[in-house]
Amino acid sequence: MRFLKPRPGLYARLSQMHDCGLLGRVFPEFQAISWRVVRDFYHKYTVDEHTLLTIRNLERLTTTDAPHRVRFRSLIGDLQEPELLVLALLFHDVGKWRDDDHALESVRMAEQVLDRLQVTGERREVVLFLIRHHLRMSLAAFRRDTEDPEIVKQFAALVGTEERLKLLCLMTVVDIEAVSPDTLTPWKAELLWRLYVDTYNHLTQRYGDELIERNEAGLTELQANRPADVSATEITKFLEGLPQRYLHVFPRETIYRHIRLARDIKPDEVHLSLEPKGATWALAVATLDKPFLFSNICGVLSSFGMNILRGHAFTNPNGLVLDAFEFTDEERFFELNRDAQDQVLRVMQDVVSGRADVTARLRGREQSILQVRSSLRFPPVVHTDNKASGLYTILDIVTGNALGLLYRISRVISQHGCDVDLVLIATEGEKAIDVFHITKAGSKLTEAEQIALTSDLQRTLEGTV
Repeated sequence: MRFLKPRPGLYARLSQMHDCGLLGRVFPEFQAISWRVVRDFYHKYTVDEHTLLTIRNLERLTTTDAPHRVRFRSLIGDLQEPELLVLALLFHDVGKWRDDDHALESVRMAEQVLDRLQVTGERREVVLFLIRHHLRMSLAAFRRDTEDPEIVKQFAALVGTEERLKLLCLMTVVDIEAVSPDTLTPWKAELLWRLYVDTYNHLTQRYGDELIERNEAGLTELQANRPADVSATEITKFLEGLPQRYLHVFPRETIYRHIRLARDIKPDEVHLSLEPKGATWALAVATLDKPFLFSNICGVLSSFGMNILRGHAFTNPNGLVLDAFEFTDEERFFELNRDAQDQVLRVMQDVVSGRADVTARLRGREQSILQVRSSLRFPPVVHTDNKASGLYTILDIVTGNALGLLYRISRVISQHGCDVDLVLIATEGEKAIDVFHITKAGSKLTEAEQIALTSDLQRTLEGTV
């Protein structure tokens, strides 16, 4: 998998492996499409050559300055595991050794490869998703009216998350370019980009309005595969009022863990789960709604030097709050302290339950020159929108990533009497992109309330208060 990370020279190395027969020995599935010709007007290359060219195009995209391609370049740097895209590209057309629906056959053959490589869980699902649906974005962009909100809604439901959207968008671009040199015209690139932007906005701004329904496919699958210690009633009650996005973001086993975490929770209790997840850590917090809850959780993580990469906040109609975070331990706190996990969980319990104040823990760190420099590289942009969602005021913030950033933002939101109902956190290098779905007394914010909130946030992020 490390070998497959997109970088200069990868296409050349794979081509050499193919020419000498090594690639076919390692992956017999790929050997099946060697010299295979697609007899139509569009395809200029044999299937194996086309496949390797998609990887070349991805490699070139990392350094392109071409006007209609440069905007796609930024998506590569946002990917969590770009090697998954290369793996999907390598096998997206292997099913063309037969003349039927090649996408389904490619999925079947790729499953054998993933078994041998021991690629499991969400990573496996991502690769299979890309192979199964590698034609869907071009179909939607070129053969559907993407001005129709329903088309965008359907495509957003297919991809589910921004990460899959970015992966599928990049796959579509490099796949089209590999058909023939002139296939991806500036006009087609514009259509793809427009669909990407509309879908991204739908995923980040409208997802709170689309709640899980009783006949939801994901809910049906959860019920059918539930473990013996989780009842059907528990699943239904836990998911009631949560957005459909929840089923896309978390794999099945994680959802079952969340249900157990929230079980029999009382008003003064905080249930926590902390576990390693590869190079990152995953924290889940289940409790009943409390003032400054999201802000306090962010504050505790920042006080231990953790870098929050992603976060989600969900609230159901019964007042149950599930906050989930993924973060890295930049200062190796877990590695250097034997009781580190117990320390983090103990402080989290004390702060969230109101027995301790996190402000003092953060004060010294927030005044660090290094943190201030990092945040000033990206002048803050704060924007509110009352039209994108039927239920919430959408608060968009783009600024430099810095320790304690989410704590400061969410504290200002709480000080204005607003509730954070949903939140989408994304970190792209040194830039933070945070989307909050907020209400005040159960309703959207008035224009005056939006102005007051954005003004306070702008001053806070600029360091003038």
